[in-house]
Amino acid sequence: MNAFDYLSILTSIVLAIGITRLLSGVGILLQKRKQITIYWVHLLWTLNVFLFLVLNWWILFRWQGQQEWNFFLFSFLLLSPTIAFLLSVILYPDISNEKIDYKQHFYTNHRWFFSLAALLPLIDVVDTLLKGYSHFLAQGPLYIITIILIFSLSLLAALTKNEKYHKSFAVFFLLYILMFISINLNILA
Repeated sequence: MNAFDYLSILTSIVLAIGITRLLSGVGILLQKRKQITIYWVHLLWTLNVFLFLVLNWWILFRWQGQQEWNFFLFSFLLLSPTIAFLLSVILYPDISNEKIDYKQHFYTNHRWFFSLAALLPLIDVVDTLLKGYSHFLAQGPLYIITIILIFSLSLLAALTKNEKYHKSFAVFFLLYILMFISINLNILA
């Protein structure tokens, strides 16, 4: 087992528990549907975070050529999965037999959710730079534009409770992440 294989195990576990949290949350929605008021924006962010977690695991493979590892680099690689896990926890709180309105829950917790989400594009920039400046430049100007856009839209989402904005941003982010996935289909080839 090489260093990447060893270190990627913990990162994969963090990603997996984030995915587990989302899938468990959806399972609870199905089981307790009479006690829960579903909100489609919340469900769309569930899908968005799920896709982000899966994409994060997929892109982790780009680090497999890294020969020298240190604790800082390893800790940095854990940062994005950890934040995504926290997003999944914010989306799906522990509930017992209480009734929950996911629209109310979403807007009660939107500041934390989107403040954490705003960190992800910044982490992506550092991740891209750590792979080398030529790798960063190879991403092209669209990369910089989308990083700034996602960061700004996330910050705005943290600051506003405007329902139209949140509906639009949830749909926009889904389209963005689907586009990003289509660009990164062949990383393992």
